[in-house]
Amino acid sequence: MGFGWPVKRNMVRCSHKTMKTCSIKESEGLEPLHLANLLEFIPVFEEPGFCPTGQIPVDEDNWPDEVFLKLVSRFMDACYKNGFVVKFDWENWETEALSYVRDHALLKEADLLVLRRLLTWHIRQNRFTKNHVATMIASGHILLMLKRLSELK
Repeated sequence: MGFGWPVKRNMVRCSHKTMKTCSIKESEGLEPLHLANLLEFIPVFEEPGFCPTGQIPVDEDNWPDEVFLKLVSRFMDACYKNGFVVKFDWENWETEALSYVRDHALLKEADLLVLRRLLTWHIRQNRFTKNHVATMIASGHILLMLKRLSELK
């Protein structure tokens, strides 16, 4: 796969690799640059041939494709570093999060707070459900979220 990698720019604190609890409050604002850093993934996720089956791409041995998983990791890192993973009671927000996963029409009305909470919920779920974020990217759900973010900028 030849996915283009979004460019790293000025970012804020936190990294999923350190597994630290993020200290960014959901009420904290975002700089336009932080939003732009995340929106750079839109053309990557829209690239022809990107997850054409809606499933995680696999290699010839039926293992998740390494390039795809690196892209997922890079996306999660960008969410942390750009203030999209926020501190809130995400465990008790599961019912609402699942409603956005099941009904993509709800995303059309989602505001920045909801989108930040939803990204946080997806990334936290990744700790308990292997490849959760990869599955959400492959299904197109994360792309729809990013497109909604681009409408809000």
